[in-house]
Amino acid sequence: MSFLAVAMMTHTTRHLRRSLMGLAYQSRRADCIVVSCDNDLAEIAELLRRCSDEFGLRLVHVARPKQNEPRMSQVRNNAARTLLASNIPSHARVVFFDGDCCPAPDTLRVHELHGSKAGLVVGFRFDLTPEQTTAFDEDAMKHGRAPAEIPAAAHAALRSRDARYRRQLFLKRFGLTKAHKPKVLSANFSVALPLLTAINGFDEEFVGYGAEDDDFSRRAYRAGGRASIAVRDAVVYHQWHETRAPQDWERAPGVKRFKLALPARCIRGIENEIEQPPPQVVVFERGRELDRFAMSTTGTHNALGERLDLLP
Repeated sequence: MSFLAVAMMTHTTRHLRRSLMGLAYQSRRADCIVVSCDNDLAEIAELLRRCSDEFGLRLVHVARPKQNEPRMSQVRNNAARTLLASNIPSHARVVFFDGDCCPAPDTLRVHELHGSKAGLVVGFRFDLTPEQTTAFDEDAMKHGRAPAEIPAAAHAALRSRDARYRRQLFLKRFGLTKAHKPKVLSANFSVALPLLTAINGFDEEFVGYGAEDDDFSRRAYRAGGRASIAVRDAVVYHQWHETRAPQDWERAPGVKRFKLALPARCIRGIENEIEQPPPQVVVFERGRELDRFAMSTTGTHNALGERLDLLP
């Protein structure tokens, strides 16, 4: 039987409640949900506590104090370390979402279906406008419909991207496409746990914005990972906000590192993490705090040397 663990990244409460609501109304619910944060803001913990009650979810909160730079690769790895320290099966699939992305009702089911034949599943997103984000229709989501009217042009663009990624996947057999393509979108993709650990997760030497997902794709393919394209069918609704992304991709902080010849298994990843205060892990269910752990510096168990009990 398959096992789906969701790892959702955030540094703010903005849009997070709606994204968690999207997880609550999936046609195939997650077996485990970890929300990993690039800080330890009390307001995020309180939101997760309330959402665990409102949506009937068991939520695992992973947090450590904010560092002097954005470390989203490390935040994703903190989620992975927490899952590896728990009682999830070794064949689990980890679905990565960003906290501003609300998954469509069938997204997890599509990841599960495509994941039965590939180590990587490549999804994508619809970008909501500021007006659509403000008018986000929660009732529609609860009844299996989109939270906003998605224009025909956006659907056409998604179909075109899906076809392009499938061509890239075919050409990859002959070495006729770039090493990182078809690329994963870090806001919506899934990876089999054995492949995730084989490449040592995300490279934590990527800090700031950009290119860490390109690097992840390239290393996964170099490690022998196969991809399945689910761009049309595994979608999330990206809620609008001011972006930190540079307008010019070449100016993104991670691009210089991406251009290096890097090994398939990164040096500073799930294992051999970049130094950080030990993350705190809190389990919420039905509005209550069930448990609290401090992760060890190795990330393979809690500070008491016990396995984490993250499952309902």
